[in-house]
Amino acid sequence: MRNDARSDVWKVWLYAAAAVWLGAWMTPLLYNAGKALAEVSQSKTTNGPLEWLAGVCRMADFPWFYKVGLALAALVLFFPWMEWIHARRGTPAEGTGPWRLRLPDGARMERRGQWLVKNPQGLWHGCAGFLLAAGLLLSMGVALVPAGFFTMRQPDTGMLELALKSLAAACAMALGMEVFFRGIVMGIFLRAMRPAAALGMSAAFFALVLAVIPRPGIHLADAEAGRAGFELLRVMASRFADWRSVLGFFAPLLALGVVLAYARWRTASLWLPVGLHAGWWFAKNLLAGVSMAAAGSDVSGNLLQHGLIPLFAILIAGVLAHYLTATQDDAHAVRS
Repeated sequence: MRNDARSDVWKVWLYAAAAVWLGAWMTPLLYNAGKALAEVSQSKTTNGPLEWLAGVCRMADFPWFYKVGLALAALVLFFPWMEWIHARRGTPAEGTGPWRLRLPDGARMERRGQWLVKNPQGLWHGCAGFLLAAGLLLSMGVALVPAGFFTMRQPDTGMLELALKSLAAACAMALGMEVFFRGIVMGIFLRAMRPAAALGMSAAFFALVLAVIPRPGIHLADAEAGRAGFELLRVMASRFADWRSVLGFFAPLLALGVVLAYARWRTASLWLPVGLHAGWWFAKNLLAGVSMAAAGSDVSGNLLQHGLIPLFAILIAGVLAHYLTATQDDAHAVRS
């Protein structure tokens, strides 16, 4: 690891740790405030936005408030962190650097690592990546219906509305996460270490961050306690003590992180990882809306996020993405 870039790598990990700690501390405050608003709105007439927010808080469980707390903490700390790593906008660097999408100019001061460049096939890579990930995951999910693991159901909002909402949410989520994880964070890692090490650390960082996001249905003994957020964090961390749990929930996230990091490094752009990531989110949300666990099945949770099936689907999508982005130089290297 290069000494002059090592500090930025540590700052990435410190930012993530600080956001998780602050989010866990904020969660009981948000939970109590949200439930109080929901209780007050039942006996008093409020305006439209407050009534909508009260309805959301009334139905939300503690893990939902934990996710909101993490998002708020990450947003609050983001701009001080960007200032801390000297990523404020300044005099443009010479040449066409890695931040053509107007990411922080300070991050391109060093001519090291891999710069993001304009991809003339960007739209094609994005669409193809989306179809690869979504097609593989949806096909595997639907194939388990006749096997007796799941049964199909009609979504409450209608298939078209569910698909459009899932598509919009998937594209927005994938774009935001890829700009941060593969655009900013992986760019810092690539300036500090060799590509293989940067890809591995980027994938591990991505998987660990997503691992602290709880699944719905986790219940705490006292959700109103001041340390309830840290108790939930402890419950999620305890899953790493069981290798079967690690294989079930962490391995697919790690594989997804590897595939997305490799797609960013191979194309030197964010189009392909955004497409792959959006396809994964879309398939996961769509199948969750049109299927349910069959009676007597021991399958629980989201099939496309946990277990060996999504692991294999993600790895296959990565292999296909590799051949999708094959160049003339690759073909010449194979022949020679």
